[in-house]
Amino acid sequence: MGGHSNWPEWVYIGVVTALMVWVGAEAWEAERLVEHVPADAEIIKVTGQQWFWSFEHEDGTKEIGELHVEKGKAYKFEIESKDVNHSFNIHDYVVLMDAIPGRVNTVWFAPTDVGEHDIQCREYCGLIHYNMRGKLIVEEPSS
Repeated sequence: MGGHSNWPEWVYIGVVTALMVWVGAEAWEAERLVEHVPADAEIIKVTGQQWFWSFEHEDGTKEIGELHVEKGKAYKFEIESKDVNHSFNIHDYVVLMDAIPGRVNTVWFAPTDVGEHDIQCREYCGLIHYNMRGKLIVEEPSS
C-alpha cells in the first residue's frame, strides 16, 4: 500500500482561502470608503439630462457643463437624471455612479490637486451621448 500525500491539495486550499480573505477585505474597505462620507462634505446635486450635466452647490450656485470645487475639500454628489439612464464619471478621480430617473445615488470624493478633469457620461443615453461631457475645475481653497 503506497501512501498518498494530500500536502499539495492543502497548500492549494490554503492559498485560495488566503486570496478569498484578502479580496473580501479589500471589497469591504472599498465599500467603507464609498459609504462613509466625511461629515463636513459639501453636497452637490448633479443632474444628468440629454445631453449635459448640471450642478447645484449647497449655497444655491448653479453650473452647467462645468463644476468648480476646491482642492482638499470633501464633496458628496447626489446624482439623478431628468430623462434616461446616464452614468456620471470623473475618470481621473475614479468617480463613477449611475444617474437614474426618480432615484438619487450618492458618491463622494476629495480632490487632491489643482487642475482640470473631464466629466463624461459612461452610459449610452441617446444619439448625442458622445457629446455629453463636462469639466471639473479644481481650484486652490479660497480661505
